[in-house]
Amino acid sequence: MKDKGFTYTEVLVALIIVVIGFILIFNMSFVALSTGSYNKDLMSAKEISSSLLDSLKALPYTDNLLQDDGDTTDLTYISNPDHIYQLVGHDDDQDDRIDEEIYNHIDDDNDGKIDEDLKKFSVVINIADNVPLVDTKTISVIVYWKYHGVTRKVMMQGIKRRF
Repeated sequence: MKDKGFTYTEVLVALIIVVIGFILIFNMSFVALSTGSYNKDLMSAKEISSSLLDSLKALPYTDNLLQDDGDTTDLTYISNPDHIYQLVGHDDDQDDRIDEEIYNHIDDDNDGKIDEDLKKFSVVINIADNVPLVDTKTISVIVYWKYHGVTRKVMMQGIKRRF
């Protein structure tokens, strides 16, 4: 008479299948968390670059921040920038302002904190005079950061014309 039940081989195969399933689920969870972190950084970088570009376009045409270093070919490069800043990445001090402090070891916003949440994002501003037309400036804002050891960047450009 045959005993009813599972053999050791059947139990072992079922256990291996369950373990492989758990490994796959764990791996998918890790990828989802990692992607969420990257997307948060990407959205912050886009917000920083868009906000800064709008602020720069609102400045007078002759403002010091809109001065070109003479190199009109460097609009897309983070090396040899016209202006560079390291900014606060998030509103960690809960004052409803993002990126109000420049990395300079000074309490720029008078909130009692110096350079809070630094070294996440850096910003490069490149200006090209008379590009694409005479009496215009092309403004390039590049926000970059390290993500898993790789430099990521977001770039936005706008044109300011002399009025």
